[in-house]
Amino acid sequence: MVFVYSVRKTGRERLAFSSPEMMKRLGLGEGSGKFTARSLLLMASAVLAVIAIARPLGPPAAGSEEVPVSMDVIVALDISDSMLVPDGGGPSADRLSAAKEFIRKLVGDAPGDRFGLVLFSGDSIISCPPTLDHETYLDFLSDADVTKQDLPGTAIGDALITAATKFKKSGLPRAVVVVTDGENTYGPDPVGAAKEAAEAGRPAAGLKVYTVGVGTPAGGRIPEGVDFFGQPEYKRDRFGQVVVSSLHEGALKAVASAGGGRYFYSRDTGAAGRLARELSPKAARKSKEKFAGAEEYGPWFALGAAATLIAAMVI
Repeated sequence: MVFVYSVRKTGRERLAFSSPEMMKRLGLGEGSGKFTARSLLLMASAVLAVIAIARPLGPPAAGSEEVPVSMDVIVALDISDSMLVPDGGGPSADRLSAAKEFIRKLVGDAPGDRFGLVLFSGDSIISCPPTLDHETYLDFLSDADVTKQDLPGTAIGDALITAATKFKKSGLPRAVVVVTDGENTYGPDPVGAAKEAAEAGRPAAGLKVYTVGVGTPAGGRIPEGVDFFGQPEYKRDRFGQVVVSSLHEGALKAVASAGGGRYFYSRDTGAAGRLARELSPKAARKSKEKFAGAEEYGPWFALGAAATLIAAMVI
């Protein structure tokens, strides 16, 4: 947008001065070095901004040490529209906010586990591969929202399949934790996918599937912004009826049972701690991994983008 503004501004300046000699003196000619420099600076700023958004990391810091790792855990987080229903707990918390808070508590109670993150709606993507860098992991978790979805709907089975294939090669036990309201609109059967994932993990250290329910059985309407008068609007089906989304605990219990795990309810006090203890049993064999936090280079690229943008504007 800044580049387009610059081009239009230059065009208006050219129209104001019809004398070629005057345009040359002001640096507005077609071959103007000033115009070229501004264009290059704007393009450089855009490139640096894109790199900053990608959050590049530097090499591991010096003095890395071996730390014990007890389990590999991938959390599959539902980011479909139904996660915006405000029945997650508290006066105004929606399901997605409640889900994130549960996951934060889980990570905090399991410091020796390596966590990964899969986001899913109608399809699934790996947002963060399994890592011991819990601070970075929680940053990715904070960035998760419904705008990240590529397809509408909810495909829990697809999320399970995606998560089960994103583990690092290790001899550690593995677990997939699905955090959702349990509504499944299409895709592979979640119960069958959970069973297949658990069976596929048995030749190695094993894999269990746990489910965490968010929302309430009574449910609520799915927000879809506001109308012309500022009144809230809600999602409707093809017949024009307002859609009511509810927690499907029975379906989530069936998925967990098929995957050899257990079901937890996000609004139960201490549920995150109980799940963390189950994921990190004291008797579990521990592996050691060299780990050291890597410096984020993203802020430096963001600073460069800002500096080049300012330079372009003052030329």
